[in-house]
Amino acid sequence: MYTAKKLDKNKYQITISASKEEWESYVNHAYEENKNKFNIEGFRKGKAPRAIIEKNYGSTVFYDDAIDHLFSHEYSNALMNEKDIEPIDNPEIRIDKFDDNGIVIIAEVQCMPDVKLGAYKGLTINKAKGEVTDEQVEKELNQARERQARYVEVERQAKDGDYAVIDFVGYVNGKEFEGGKAENYRLKLGSKTFIEGFEDQVIGMKKGETKDVNVKFPDEYFSDELKGKDATFKVTLNKVEEKQLPELDDEFASNVSEFETLEDYKKDIRKHLQENLEARLKREDDNNIIETIVKSSEVEIPQVLVEKQLDMFVDDFKMRLSYQGYKLEDYLKQVNMTIQQLRDERREQAKEVVKTRLVLEAIVKQEKLEVTEEELDAKLKETADKYNKSLEDYKKSLGDRNIAYYQNDILMNKLLTLLTENNTLA
Repeated sequence: MYTAKKLDKNKYQITISASKEEWESYVNHAYEENKNKFNIEGFRKGKAPRAIIEKNYGSTVFYDDAIDHLFSHEYSNALMNEKDIEPIDNPEIRIDKFDDNGIVIIAEVQCMPDVKLGAYKGLTINKAKGEVTDEQVEKELNQARERQARYVEVERQAKDGDYAVIDFVGYVNGKEFEGGKAENYRLKLGSKTFIEGFEDQVIGMKKGETKDVNVKFPDEYFSDELKGKDATFKVTLNKVEEKQLPELDDEFASNVSEFETLEDYKKDIRKHLQENLEARLKREDDNNIIETIVKSSEVEIPQVLVEKQLDMFVDDFKMRLSYQGYKLEDYLKQVNMTIQQLRDERREQAKEVVKTRLVLEAIVKQEKLEVTEEELDAKLKETADKYNKSLEDYKKSLGDRNIAYYQNDILMNKLLTLLTENNTLA
């Protein structure tokens, strides 16, 4: 059996007790579950009586499993029956009493804090504004031109703005260093993408010419082996190219799009820019509503939730670095930072994320927002149809975490609809 009492505003104590007879049943249950693990001479595996196993391995051999069973059973009952107990962390557990009369286990658990909601209806909030400009349309057109650019070889010395196609090998102290070699590398002269002074020394070279280019790596260069070092690159110019962009005309439009005229292509670009703008403004409006409500709400932010959010930040950052071929440890070394400094740098942001989540969850609870089975199935079917799967097959392929993601997405859309409909954007 268990009893529960509130210790302070965010902490509960759950006392779990078992009489001598109840404790004996848990120990026997542990024996039945584990007897196949013991080899006792004179008995087939799994057939040795409990008393014989205890004699050989000690009278407490099944106690740990018995305690686990007892705690798990009664703690689950407490969480199911005591609606005010919403744990945010694993409980702190201690055995308070253990004698011939039975056992008493005490668990202290940190729970969701109370949230004092500010006004979340009847507010007037600044509406996000924006418009699609001619300059944005032109930028999209020019990017399309860049994608269709041609590189045409020219027979002359390389000059600023040209594209030099080069082979190079880098040396420090007469030795070739790792990562300092490439063939047929297209370098835009004047782009300042290489070490300072490198591109200037390529200007004036002719096709087929080989030249030593002398440079110095910057003191803040990412590689400890190279920072501040003098280096020589043996550079061979294979060819000089000019970049030629297509004319902005109907022919260009028909080559890069489904439209026959440049004017229709421009209209389509503007349409997509407008759709993207409206989606961005909607996100900004949603964020403005949420930020206004969160600022006016009060909540004591549990440290354990902040630390968990920081764990998520670090894991996400580590994953994004891995996509770029970096390790977190190497990044921290490069920027001269510890993992703790990285966490501390994001701590205030983590607090805001946690507070926002707690406030939104409180509104969901107060408004009794829920996701029905029909709503979940409708959402899942949208994705299932994209993969040409039946709803049943798609649901079978999802784990609990994926299902929870869909449920949370539906719930968040319901919440945002409620907040938008009950507040004024002006």
